[in-house]
Amino acid sequence: MHRPHKVSLSIAASVFATTAALLLGQASAGESAAAPQDAPVPMKDYGLQEYVHLSKDLPHTEPKPWKLVCTLPYNCHFQAWIELEAAAGQQIRFDSSNPLVSYLTPTETCSTTAGSQIHEAKNWVSGEGAIYTIPAGVTVKAVKYRQTGYDTTFAGSFECNDNDYNILWKKAARTAYLCMRDHFYDCPDRERVGFWGDGTPEMNQCFYVFDSKAHRLARDLVRRELQPKFYPGQHLEFLGEYGLWFYYLQSGDLDSMKAIYEPTKTFLFDTYQFGNPRTWFDWGKEVKDTAVTETCFFYICLGTLKKIALITGHEADVATIDAKRAAIKKTFDSQYWKGRYYMSEQVNEPDDRANAMAVNAGLAEPAKWQAIYDNVLTKKTGASCFFDRWVFEALCTMGKQEYALLRMYKRYKTMIPCSFTTLWEHYDRWWASRIDAFDEGSSLNHGWNPPAILLSQTIAGVSALAPGWSTYQVMPKEAFLTSIKVVVPSVKGNVSVDLHKTASEYAIELISPAGSTAIVGIPKGSFTKLDTITVNGSTIWDGSAKGSVEGVAWDGEDAGYVKFKTTPGTWKFVGHGRLPLATPKPPAPPAAHEDALEKKTWSATASVPDGIFPFCSGRIPLDAGAANALDGDHWTGWRDLTETQHPGQWFEVDMQQAQKFDKIVLDNTWALWDSPEKYAVSVSNDGSAWSEPIATGAGQLGITSISFPPQTARYFRITQTGSNPKYHWSIYELDVYLAK
Repeated sequence: MHRPHKVSLSIAASVFATTAALLLGQASAGESAAAPQDAPVPMKDYGLQEYVHLSKDLPHTEPKPWKLVCTLPYNCHFQAWIELEAAAGQQIRFDSSNPLVSYLTPTETCSTTAGSQIHEAKNWVSGEGAIYTIPAGVTVKAVKYRQTGYDTTFAGSFECNDNDYNILWKKAARTAYLCMRDHFYDCPDRERVGFWGDGTPEMNQCFYVFDSKAHRLARDLVRRELQPKFYPGQHLEFLGEYGLWFYYLQSGDLDSMKAIYEPTKTFLFDTYQFGNPRTWFDWGKEVKDTAVTETCFFYICLGTLKKIALITGHEADVATIDAKRAAIKKTFDSQYWKGRYYMSEQVNEPDDRANAMAVNAGLAEPAKWQAIYDNVLTKKTGASCFFDRWVFEALCTMGKQEYALLRMYKRYKTMIPCSFTTLWEHYDRWWASRIDAFDEGSSLNHGWNPPAILLSQTIAGVSALAPGWSTYQVMPKEAFLTSIKVVVPSVKGNVSVDLHKTASEYAIELISPAGSTAIVGIPKGSFTKLDTITVNGSTIWDGSAKGSVEGVAWDGEDAGYVKFKTTPGTWKFVGHGRLPLATPKPPAPPAAHEDALEKKTWSATASVPDGIFPFCSGRIPLDAGAANALDGDHWTGWRDLTETQHPGQWFEVDMQQAQKFDKIVLDNTWALWDSPEKYAVSVSNDGSAWSEPIATGAGQLGITSISFPPQTARYFRITQTGSNPKYHWSIYELDVYLAK
């Protein structure tokens, strides 16, 4: 959500952690038991660590004030540390390179004493980089950072044959961790608010990504006192299958279900009012069919309330709950079905959110699914990163998982290749469908992004069926993916699934923990012809159940799966037959093995003087100087703020000596729409005589890669040759690659 709100934060340092790895940044052998629920929220101090890149070699001093920009291995909570030599009374500034931090956290400073000394920031901030502002004459000897965070480990994992989805899972996991501390945050920089809507996917993912210590925050959210005036629609998103019942299936925590039953019933029976303008369900100012959406969520919540009533001794309420659900179901189609989709009188075109929720709620019977798919879910993309989770799940329920994966890839397309290690508040930095406005103040680490839960639970198909994972299922919906390895850290122990698909075999290797029963399904839709199924080498199905294997029992067959029930252990199921392997998605590009030239000594100039970028309507003044494009941080950059894009603008780099290179990459991910409309690149050995263009082209959204025949030169200049009446030209980081 985008609502400034400051909360008090606690930092409790505990044990050292192992060296952080890129993106996830943690590895741990085993996990400890969850902390008692009345204990302080457990925090971890990772100790002082080295930055992965510094904009200057140390020790360093300058005769004028200067900045040292330092890159972290990933987005995290950190405190900057510095060792320096100075005279007394100098002021050192500690900043995150993330400008949104300034919403909540004032810039921290320290005053020097005379001589050699060490200083550390007292308060944590978040970001992918640190900026030290150093006075003239001060010598910086060393810098480090201290990461702190919620005391849990990354115990789950997901890996498939398409690296785009691997990147998304890892970025979603990193995002989820960054949004955990004393409670689930929407984001750690601008707000740190405990919205129920943001908390829903954050809680969901914590059970699939982290060890059991993360369950403390989930329990706190479940037991949190409801606030009916605080975005009541978000309460509906949480009080049903996706929040309360999901928590119970993962944890088996019956005490919490008993504690929340009466407040939940009161909220649904007495408090919630339909049509409340504060009933927020999603971002965007385009079509949002709130009437249909809230009806669906309310129906889901009543279904969950019934299940909780049955397990907590409130059977007397079931008749009332059933009557309320029956009343909704009886009138739903007559009120909202328009022949090809669901739509209320509030809007004049169908909404992908509302139609997806009709499927998820079970109010849209299967006979309507194809019409909804054809006329809405393949035509509309109003849902934000947050709500697209329910569109994705509806598509998979309808058997359209191939399109669900394609939609996920297309909508996250600008987040996948960028250097940022977390997922953003909005797709492409717009509120929803580019109808309203580009939101420069949206966070680039927002907890409501759900790829980790969607890929592990829905695509890999690993999900709890009974409380505490006493029974769970492995029902893959892999679509065009040909291999998936997933580990889900259930409360019974790790569930490990390794899926491989060839033209003739569909193999699922399962390691199932003690105390659990697994239902394994071989998906019929993955085959054009399914002949036999074996388990651990023995045939158990050849059109019907056949033979027996100790520990494995036939569990029926439906339109989607041939199913088997297993005891704990290691099992390998193989379906034999014919399988199509064609994919509609372009493959993920192979990992680049290129050497970027070192640029610490380079200088940059532009066609306009350095200026200040008035960020967020001038609330936060940001340096937009040319040197920022070379400092190694993708959150600091150069912008031409004098005019929007026009022919003749230029950006020039002096590499200080002749270099051999064949590619330049311009990254303006942070200002995503500021890519050069058109460009021409020239080179020079003296900065005066310039070559004819060695490359021309049009900028790409976020990252523009410019390749050309190998050049040897000291200078290069990028000249704008196009026009854009709306966007300025920005370069937030520039890299040059060594010609082989």
